[in-house]
Amino acid sequence: MNNIRKHIVPIFKIVTFAIIFMIIFTTLTYILKPSSVDLDNIAGFYGEKKNSLDMVYIGGSANFVYWEPLRSYEKEGIASYNFGANTIQAEAYIYLVKEVLKYQNPEIIIIDARAFQYRDKDQPPTEVAYRNFLTGTPFSLEKAEFIEKYVPKILKEDTLSYHFDIIKYHRSLAGVDYRAAVKKMLHLYENPLKGFYFVPKVDSIVEYEFKTDKVTPMEEDTVKILDELLTFLKTTNHKYLFIVSPYEETEAHKENFNFVERKVKEAGFDFLDANDYNKEMQLNFDTDFYNENHVNIFGADKYTDFLTQYLKEHYNLPDRRNDKKYDSWNRLLPNWNDQVDLTKETITKIMNGEE
Repeated sequence: MNNIRKHIVPIFKIVTFAIIFMIIFTTLTYILKPSSVDLDNIAGFYGEKKNSLDMVYIGGSANFVYWEPLRSYEKEGIASYNFGANTIQAEAYIYLVKEVLKYQNPEIIIIDARAFQYRDKDQPPTEVAYRNFLTGTPFSLEKAEFIEKYVPKILKEDTLSYHFDIIKYHRSLAGVDYRAAVKKMLHLYENPLKGFYFVPKVDSIVEYEFKTDKVTPMEEDTVKILDELLTFLKTTNHKYLFIVSPYEETEAHKENFNFVERKVKEAGFDFLDANDYNKEMQLNFDTDFYNENHVNIFGADKYTDFLTQYLKEHYNLPDRRNDKKYDSWNRLLPNWNDQVDLTKETITKIMNGEE
């Protein structure tokens, strides 16, 4: 008995120390993460009740300044979330879809197709682009696999600081919201905008008038990433919609998206270029955008209304507005509408030269 105790006590102490160390290490890691819309959007996804979302929209800023989950919920009762971060890269999609399916069982997953077009030239992979979404996701085997597969190959960097954010981020603890940090660590943080982000700006952009059926592939690496994604999606037995949100789409860009559309449809999934419906949405290229790549809240309203009706017509999405399980969504609406009104007021003042 004494011999057994001699072995058990040291093992117990080692295990206890390891547990305490991991708790302190993980807590410090979350406390030191830099505050950003990316962290809030990614971390907020994990705060959603399990299997409560009917649609998840994966992508970059081309989703989270476009799709308004609470507007769609208020109008049609669709429970959705923007699971995205700035300059999201196409190679992240397999990992992010795995994360969605680990926590949710949505009727439809929307994938922002613009990541395939801008990856080659406009917004190639960078450290910032990777950290934008990796910083908000929890430790997992899938995350580790992504980091080891792409960071050395694409970024030509060491992987350690991507696995352990605390190595990268050092900041003053003054002003840190410890409560929010702990909530994010425990998957209790609820994003009050469901992943949307307000940008109180406006700019006049060009609407190109053209029609083309020409198909132009992206660069070889990007095409390979698209093929790998489509092969993976076939194994999941879920519905996917690849979408191009409205922006200053050029003829060359459209040729790329014609290629993506062909590949996506050949794989058995849906594709929608919303730029083909600009007139149907009644988008105003003088008032509804804040730069050539993004809409403001006026454009987001029109895009959200259009896409909401498209989803209701093509997919089996329930109306959650009278479901008591979604009362928390109803409580978010007053604050949401206040922020919408304030943003519109600011943009209107800018257009009138008051700001």
